[in-house]
Amino acid sequence: MIRYKIEIDRTGCIACGVCYSLNPSHFEPDEEGKSTVVGGETDAKASSGVFEDEEIENARDAEDSCPVSIITVTEL
Repeated sequence: MIRYKIEIDRTGCIACGVCYSLNPSHFEPDEEGKSTVVGGETDAKASSGVFEDEEIENARDAEDSCPVSIITVTEL
């Protein structure tokens, strides 16, 4: 299994929905449509979570597709 961390800078999120449309197992919208990490820790400024699965490439696809580049995926 691959262990990795997903971080979102929510201050720059434009609520476009690309990340959670591409990868709903790691990303979901809040009540305003801004992205959050599924099961992660979230506040107004950031959301992050650690995963241990084989889906890191799906998370990286969302990172690469974000039009405002606010998602970071780091292998641990």
